[in-house]
Amino acid sequence: MNDKQSSMSVNKQVLTHDLNLKQLSNTAVFLRDRFFVLSPSAQNQHNWFDLSKVNIDRYQERSYKGFLVIRFFDKFLVADLDRFIREMMPADLYVLPSSGRAHWKFNIKLSNSTHYIINQQNPTKAYPVREFSVKQLQNLINKRA
Repeated sequence: MNDKQSSMSVNKQVLTHDLNLKQLSNTAVFLRDRFFVLSPSAQNQHNWFDLSKVNIDRYQERSYKGFLVIRFFDKFLVADLDRFIREMMPADLYVLPSSGRAHWKFNIKLSNSTHYIINQQNPTKAYPVREFSVKQLQNLINKRA
């Protein structure tokens, strides 16, 4: 298993087993009923992750309740996906590499015991995210079911 596959697998069992979500193909998208969980994995020394435009478009195609659940080493950092998209993902500030797959790039920073997400294309804004335990994630998903 290469490093990318290994990184993508970190805590995936929490999403698929403990939260009973189904992974959409080999993406960072996990679904259940009307829930859409976008769950990138950040397992690198620079604390970065990206979100693809394709996955954001999937979310916006239907009426879902969306969550961003970043698997950050052994932590789960959670945000409301609608609000995060609105505040941190301007339509004109994505990266378009030679592969043609548009995406937004982010870093995670810790300051005063709070985790923040920083858009690499617009580093002036910091978006606070909450750390959740597995039990808190289960309560979040199950109370909205």
